[in-house]
Amino acid sequence: MSQNVSKKIRIGKGEKKILEYLQKHGGSAWKSEILSALSWSQKYDAILSKRLENMQKKGLIEIKAEINPESGKSKLRVYLKQ
Repeated sequence: MSQNVSKKIRIGKGEKKILEYLQKHGGSAWKSEILSALSWSQKYDAILSKRLENMQKKGLIEIKAEINPESGKSKLRVYLKQ
């Protein structure tokens, strides 16, 4: 007999806000958009980066470096994992 063992993932308040933002915006957003949506100034970029890394380790999101069509520069895009 095999048993399904489901792991509970602890999600903090900030992580929940990020997940809600991604859900409202089609499942993906630029990292800079998330920073603005949380009303955080640029000085909190490192904190957001760490939070996103932790969320990726938990399997909640995926982070990819992509070219932003508006700027032509490589930026981080955050995707909800299905």
